[in-house]
Amino acid sequence: MRLHLGHHFYGAGNLGDDFMLAGFLAALRQLAPGTRFTCAVPFERAPLAARFPEIEWLPYSAEARRAAIADCDAWVGLGGSPFQSAQSRWFIDHLIEDAAFCAAAGKPMDYLGVGVQTAAELQAPGLAALVGQARGIWTRDAAAAERLAAAAPATPVRAAADLAHLWFRANPPPPAAPGRATLVANFDYGTWPGRDACLAAVAALPPGERCWLAQEARPLPGAEIALHAALPAAERARWQLVTPEIAGAPLATVQARWPSGEMLVTARFHAALAGAWSGSRILVLATNEKLRAVACDLAVPALAPDADRATAERALADAVVPAKPLAAAAAAWSACAEFVRSAVAPGR
Repeated sequence: MRLHLGHHFYGAGNLGDDFMLAGFLAALRQLAPGTRFTCAVPFERAPLAARFPEIEWLPYSAEARRAAIADCDAWVGLGGSPFQSAQSRWFIDHLIEDAAFCAAAGKPMDYLGVGVQTAAELQAPGLAALVGQARGIWTRDAAAAERLAAAAPATPVRAAADLAHLWFRANPPPPAAPGRATLVANFDYGTWPGRDACLAAVAALPPGERCWLAQEARPLPGAEIALHAALPAAERARWQLVTPEIAGAPLATVQARWPSGEMLVTARFHAALAGAWSGSRILVLATNEKLRAVACDLAVPALAPDADRATAERALADAVVPAKPLAAAAAAWSACAEFVRSAVAPGR
């Protein structure tokens, strides 16, 4: 079987994407050994080839994508929130172009482990036709499944779980360090209106190590590194900036640098999953629907990004260590198995 991985964000610098991709590849090694993969990305390909050598990494050109799709048995979009358009239409426009290539070549499209940022994004022009073209969609949470099913009633949509659970089940993150508070702040090119209130609430916790974790390795506006640099000098000095990524290094090596904390405050989806597997008390900064969904799935509190100090202190007090998400890992595995069965069905 030959699969073309249609999402093109790998190599951009977000470790969450790598955790998810690693989980999928591990599942396919068992479910469909010998599968060949192609993926076209607009980023440096050498580090990706070093980390994921089983994938043929192609240049991001219309010619390379069209040829890879023509040669594949199925196009599959793995993880993320592919239908997002809050910042721009870059992802949707890419998918629409790939969908045209698939239609011309008669190739099926599937989405596996995907989420939805907001309900409004599903009203974007061209989105209904794009979702309607899919042979099948397996989401990473029930809320996303409900919204996508409503957007494309004729498309089979099933609620599953994020593929990163498969990686974390086999390769747990470092255990939560007692006394350490880890913060993962991301506001997607925006600001953090409740920053000072939340940081004051964290400062009121028992003394201990404070880690400002950058899941995203690039200094993007509103992301971890830029937000850390923008802190007042005295506040910045209290927080150790930790960027685990080492370009091209094995994912296990990078994950060993992940600073799991007894307390985790996160505005990153995959950092929340890592915290669940490491045994952290978790508080989710709920900046969008996918973060509200992960807080619900993990049964941990969610905090609005503009919350005042008193509200933040109450939320920190309510933070709990979630049950290890073994059921989510099982659901992700089942989704991979269902996808493989559909991809190798007679006539494919």
